[in-house]
Amino acid sequence: MANLFTLTDRLLERALDGVAARQRVTAHNIANVNTPGYKRHRLSFEESLHQAVEKAERRRLAGTVTHPRHIPIGERSSPLERPFRVERDMTTTMRNDGNNVDIEAELAQLTKDQVFYQALADQVARRYAMLRAVITEGRR
Repeated sequence: MANLFTLTDRLLERALDGVAARQRVTAHNIANVNTPGYKRHRLSFEESLHQAVEKAERRRLAGTVTHPRHIPIGERSSPLERPFRVERDMTTTMRNDGNNVDIEAELAQLTKDQVFYQALADQVARRYAMLRAVITEGRR
C-alpha cells in the first residue's frame, strides 16, 4: 500500500508547526518587552527542515518495519520528528535594565510569520483539493 502523505506533505505540516511555534516565542518576547533583565528568545526551524530534505534525498531506500522483531534499516527517527530548539539571545542589550527585546523587530517578525503561515496553509489546502479531485475523479 502506498503512503498517502508524501515528504512534501510532512514538510508542509512541520513548517506550519515551526511557524506557529515561532509566533508563540515572538509573542512571549513581546509580552516581556518591559521586563528588566529579560533576554529575547528566538526559534529558527528552516535550517532543520532543509537538512531533513537533504537527508531524505540521500536516503531514498529505507526499510519498513512491519513486525517488532524486525531490524530497522536506516535512522529510527526522522529529522522531521525532532523538537524545535529555542535559543536565548544573550549577546545584545537594548536598554540599561538589561532587556534586549526590540519591539519593532518583534512585531515585524510576527507580521512576517503571519504571511508565511497563510502561504503554507494555502499550499496545504491546494494539496488536499488535488487529492479530493483525484478521489472523486474530477466530479463534484
